[in-house]
Amino acid sequence: MITQKHLPPLKSARAWTGASAAAFFALLVAVFLPPLYKGFSRDLSWIFALRPLPAAAVGASPLYREDFVQGEELTRSVHCPSLVDLHDGSLLAFWYGGTREGASDVALYQATWSGRDRKWTSACPLTDSAHARIDLDRYIRKIGNAVPYRDARGRIWLFYVTVSLGGWSGSSINYMVSEDDGCTWRQAKRLVTSPILNMGTLVRSAPVEYSDGSIGLPVYSELCGKRGELLRLATDGTILDKIWITRDRTFLQPSVVPLDTTRAISFLRNSGEESRRIFRSDSGDGGRSWSAPWRMTLPNPDSAVIGLKARDGELLLVFNNMVIDRDDLSLALSTDEGRSWKIVHEFEKGMPPEGEDIEGFSYPFLIQSDDGLFHLLYSWNRKRIKHVYFNEAWLRSMI
Repeated sequence: MITQKHLPPLKSARAWTGASAAAFFALLVAVFLPPLYKGFSRDLSWIFALRPLPAAAVGASPLYREDFVQGEELTRSVHCPSLVDLHDGSLLAFWYGGTREGASDVALYQATWSGRDRKWTSACPLTDSAHARIDLDRYIRKIGNAVPYRDARGRIWLFYVTVSLGGWSGSSINYMVSEDDGCTWRQAKRLVTSPILNMGTLVRSAPVEYSDGSIGLPVYSELCGKRGELLRLATDGTILDKIWITRDRTFLQPSVVPLDTTRAISFLRNSGEESRRIFRSDSGDGGRSWSAPWRMTLPNPDSAVIGLKARDGELLLVFNNMVIDRDDLSLALSTDEGRSWKIVHEFEKGMPPEGEDIEGFSYPFLIQSDDGLFHLLYSWNRKRIKHVYFNEAWLRSMI
């Protein structure tokens, strides 16, 4: 196990020769070939594993609380929070922070929320571009989105984005694994999401679990257009299959929500200019194939959305209820598997406090923990990570 406290000197970048440039060009042309994973995963079981949650507390009073994960000015800018529960009602949160998005000083941070005390620990840096460069033995220019996942064995996986060349279209996905709830982490490894040219793929939304223990990781590509995808990963990190959720070039950051063991919805951020609405795609075979994206009634100002199926079967969706800006962050609820929606609550509405720069409220991440509480994290004005938690009694009172 490693804690990455004492780092060796950074390694020099490999020389870029004319021959390697020619090889790179050949690979760039070949990237349009179909993924080679197809045909190697015919024996996979495309059955979602739905973990049961404890029964709701009878007669519980409505509970709704708000707090912040970390104090102000830990870093000038913070963004893209995510979290995972730790069985005992505690949470482990992640986000990235630095002077600005994409800056060389951006690092991944983590903090723990105690389910007993209902307080956050002080945030601490987990990794940065220099650490990642040593772990991965390659040049890393910047770090981005991170998404955690707790597998059936209790291990915490953290998938995160690094960029070596260019902007986010040059991204690769890496992962670390912790067997002690995030106290220590194994050395990071790189996912090879394309057998031909491994760049342009990012993470944003929570993974799903399959009945055989494998992981369904929603990802998206920003290389030569924007497309949603689903990676099927073995328990050792091997990629078993790669499924296109969309073949259009305007949809990204899929939030995959299983409805039962075979049916699922993928909620999609729309980066196109023609229709500022959330789109969705549907699967009836465990995520192996998906319908063409279709337009929902809820707006989308080219911003991330997050969906969740609650224990009682209702669907929750957190999104920016606007067509242009991100100054409104709302909760919508559906009792008919997403055919109709009702706005039940506004987490944020209007402008930040006087004197604050306007950056909006965005990138929500929502889970229901083992104790039944709903936990929401989001980027609050790009300055802090806000935490909202509530119970089913409060949710029912809003309907």
